Amino acid sequence: MTPGGLTEDGIWVSAGPRRGGKAVPGLLLDRDGVLVREVNYLHRRQDVEIAPGAAALLRWAAQAGLPVAVVTNQAGIARGMFGWDEFLAVQDEIAARLAAEGVGVDLTIACPFHPEHSPGWGLAHARWRKPGPGMLQQAGDILNLDLGRSWMVGDNESDIAAAKAAGLAGAVHVLTGHGARYRDDALRLDGGGFRVLIEQDIPATLARLQSHLPISV
Repeated sequence: MTPGGLTEDGIWVSAGPRRGGKAVPGLLLDRDGVLVREVNYLHRRQDVEIAPGAAALLRWAAQAGLPVAVVTNQAGIARGMFGWDEFLAVQDEIAARLAAEGVGVDLTIACPFHPEHSPGWGLAHARWRKPGPGMLQQAGDILNLDLGRSWMVGDNESDIAAAKAAGLAGAVHVLTGHGARYRDDALRLDGGGFRVLIEQDIPATLARLQSHLPISV
């Protein structure tokens, strides 16, 4: 089973040592609709499908020396639609499929909270659930990321808002998954030193990252 566990805050963090040394920029990814094909409340391993271009994006990041963290809202847990066992089975399947392509991610953080379904919902929950910045900040702490030079890739306005709240340099909003629905909302977050770029899919995102964005270690 994928190693990892729940923190005292109730989020799930994959196991692994904290990264030391000089802080470096990183790449933060949403999971559903970005790393894997969107399936509403994905919880069965047989439904896992790595998104076209995702393996190539991870391969480029590894070659560029960019740590990669996946930060994912998993409100299906709060809704009672599935539990952590199902989540971990999906994580195992994703890891196996990526490994078959010779790639992987450095860290995954999952937030199970939802304002209508988490008992005692409050600011502590909101900090972790995107658009809150908590998962991105935690990823930055564990991987020793320079968040001010890091970028997010997401298909939901909340992904982009979380990136801005966490102080990232910018975000690529992809039109895969739920992306088309949130395109205009995402674009409205551009500004104040934070860039929002729109791309059709992950292959186009990779081309944009390779050619135009100032990401380097």
